[in-house]
Amino acid sequence: MSRKILRNAEEVGAEAIVVACPLCHANLDMHQEQINEQFGEEYHIPILYFTQLMGLAFGIEPRKLGMDKHLASTFPLLQAKGLVATS
Repeated sequence: MSRKILRNAEEVGAEAIVVACPLCHANLDMHQEQINEQFGEEYHIPILYFTQLMGLAFGIEPRKLGMDKHLASTFPLLQAKGLVATS
């Protein structure tokens, strides 16, 4: 199921997947590498909680929202959107 969700997100051009459920977050974030290895694919889609997006909208620093704790890095997306400085 996680592979199907990731594939569908990529097919429609999604830049991230937003979830409300901790189990959904864990399945999508933690299993991307396993799916990549097992199926020879290259998913690196940031998986965010909707509350993290709300925090960004309110101007809270991404690291305070735990954006640095995700396995699929959120920082390329945040940099592209101008929400964090580029290195």
